[in-house]
Amino acid sequence: MKYADRMKNMEDKALLALMELAEAKDVISFSGGFPSPETYPLEDIRESFYHVLEHEAKEALSYSSTRGFARLRELIAERMEQQFRVPCEADEIVITSGSQQALDMSGLLFIDKGDIVLFETPSYLGALNALKAYEAELVEVETDDDGIGIDALKQALDTYGERVKLVYVIPDFQNPTSRCWSQDRRIAFMDLMAQYDIPVLEDAAYSELTFKEEKETPLLGYDRKGQVIYCGTFSKNFCPGLRIAWIAARKDIIEQYLVLKSFVDLSSTAITQRQMAYYLDHYDLDAHVSKIITLYKERRDLMLQVVAREFPKEVKYNKPMGGLFLWMTLPEGKDTKELLLRALAEGVAFVPGGSFYPGAAKNNEMRINFSNMTEAEIVEGMTRLGRITRDYLLE
Repeated sequence: MKYADRMKNMEDKALLALMELAEAKDVISFSGGFPSPETYPLEDIRESFYHVLEHEAKEALSYSSTRGFARLRELIAERMEQQFRVPCEADEIVITSGSQQALDMSGLLFIDKGDIVLFETPSYLGALNALKAYEAELVEVETDDDGIGIDALKQALDTYGERVKLVYVIPDFQNPTSRCWSQDRRIAFMDLMAQYDIPVLEDAAYSELTFKEEKETPLLGYDRKGQVIYCGTFSKNFCPGLRIAWIAARKDIIEQYLVLKSFVDLSSTAITQRQMAYYLDHYDLDAHVSKIITLYKERRDLMLQVVAREFPKEVKYNKPMGGLFLWMTLPEGKDTKELLLRALAEGVAFVPGGSFYPGAAKNNEMRINFSNMTEAEIVEGMTRLGRITRDYLLE
C-alpha cells in the first residue's frame, strides 16, 4: 500500500517503541506531559454533565456551531482579560478539539511544501510533528533562559525572507524545558516581529501553571499588528479528556480558521463545550488552579531534593518556575536514549531530549515530568534513575 509522502516526515519509530514500553503498568513513568488525574474535580464535573443532560440535552447531543458554543467563548474571553489583562471578544475565539487541532489547522492554513517555520530550540514534539505533516522546513532559533534569541531570530528572518511563513513559540513554562520568557524578551520579540508580516503562533498551554506571584502577560498582550494567534487549552489546568481548547486571534484570521474547521471536523463536541461553560459559570476554576499549583510545586520541590541527593554532580538541571517538566543535561558524549533503555529495564521512564529538536539533536538531554506521579513514586523512581545515571556515567 502506498502512503502519502508526508508520512516520511512523521516517523520516529524508535521513540514510539520506547514510549510503548514506558506506558506499561509496572513502570514509574515521568515521560508524559500529563496533569495529575487526582486533581480532576470529578464531583463538580459530574454535576455539570448532569445539569447539561437534564436541561440542555437536545442541544448538547447535537452538532455545535463551527465557531463553538457562544457562552463558552464569552467566558473564555472574560477569563483571558481577568487572568492576563488581554482584551478579547467572543467573536475573536474559535473552539478547537484540543490545542493539537489548533496546531494542525495552523499548518493547514499557513504552510505550503518547502515553507519555513521558525522554532525555539528545543521545542514541543507535538507541534513539530503537526507542522512537519505539511512538509514545512523547520528552522531552529537559538534560545536562552530568557526566551528566543532576538539577534538569532532577526538573522533567520532576514536570511530566509519570504519563505518564513510562521514563528511558533511557547513563552510560558515551555515544553520541554519549562523556561519562561522574561518581560523584556517578550517586548523585544514583538517589536521585532512587528517589522515583518509573519504570524506568530503562541502556544499557551502552561500559562496558568505558574509558581511565580504574578502571571506573565502573553505575547498577545504586546501585539500591535494582530500577528499573534493564541492557542489556549483547559487540558493542563483542568483535565485533558474533555478536549476543550481555543484559538484567539483577530477576526479576519478567525474566519479563515472557521473555513478550515468546517472541513476538518465540522465542530467540536457540543456536550463537553456546554459542560465546560456550566462549570465556569457555577464553579471556581481559579480555586481549582490554585490547588493544583500548590500540589505541582510540592512535587517539583520533592523531585529537586531527590535529584540533588541521588544524581551525580555532572548532571545539570533547571529549577522550573511553573509548568510540568524538569530539563536535565548529561555530560557531552552521553546518550539519553541509551539511558532510557537501562531505566526501562528497571521500571522507570522519561523522554530523551533529542526528539524535541527540529534540526540536529542534542542526545545528552532529557525531559522529566513531575506532575503525574505520586510523591512516593517520585522518590522511588528518581532514586532508581539517579543510581542508573551514576552507573552509566562511570563507564
